[in-house]
Amino acid sequence: MIYSPEIQNLDPRQGKLHWAPTKSLLFLTSLTIFLSLGYSTYSLRNSIVSFLLSIITLSFGHSVGLHRGILHDSYSAPIQLKRTLLYLGVLTGFGGPLSLRYFHDLRDWAQRSEACHPYFCHYDNVFQDFIIQNNFTIKMEKEQTFRYENDYGEDKFIQFLEKTWLWQQLPIIALFAYFGGLGLVVWGVFGRITACTIGNWLVSHYAHKKGELHRVVPNACTQGYNIPFISLLTMGESLHNNHHAFPESSKFSLQKWEMDPGWWCIKFLSLFGWIRSANIASIEAN
Repeated sequence: MIYSPEIQNLDPRQGKLHWAPTKSLLFLTSLTIFLSLGYSTYSLRNSIVSFLLSIITLSFGHSVGLHRGILHDSYSAPIQLKRTLLYLGVLTGFGGPLSLRYFHDLRDWAQRSEACHPYFCHYDNVFQDFIIQNNFTIKMEKEQTFRYENDYGEDKFIQFLEKTWLWQQLPIIALFAYFGGLGLVVWGVFGRITACTIGNWLVSHYAHKKGELHRVVPNACTQGYNIPFISLLTMGESLHNNHHAFPESSKFSLQKWEMDPGWWCIKFLSLFGWIRSANIASIEAN
């Protein structure tokens, strides 16, 4: 990603919060259904399916396909593999891949500025931030533009996922309803979306507030912090200080004891030749 020249004249503090109906209604619907029916439909099978699908979509889909894939373009792989990984990422319910890429770059630009809107930095307390981040979005005073060296935005399948990301849950709902009934739908779809959304928000909230700070990004209003004790559960995404320091690296872990399941997924795919090269030189050199 390359900043357009005009973005230097924009103020990252100037923005207004707006209700995001699709994001908000999906989250609130999933949360309400799971809280209402989760207890009565619990079974070991349902919880295991929900857990496994959460792990697959968060690791291969969100962390590898979206974040380390098209957001930072940190490894080389056939477009067919990236499409498959992005499909898994869409199943988390976070949004379309292209809109998530735009918001990610907007947030990174704001956080690396000397000052930015509180929305980008999670300045609010945990309860306010929970409501705001899961139900609202921000519209800047002036539209930001970013220039990309890749052509993912021109790919027809990725455009399809962008337009239909919300409806990609329907085949999963139909499949689970047929083979497992209401309980599997409640846990495998709505419970999974609830857990993934809240987990993703928690990492973003705390990884920009407190934790290990080994490397400081100069002149940035917000730093990333490592929270290593939950890195196994977060696919390595909680190693946020490492990621802020080396954003283009596929490998978030710097020390041998840091657990980075997202990187393990990349290494696994590399065994089959599906990932040809990954950018880790900047980390290994430090």
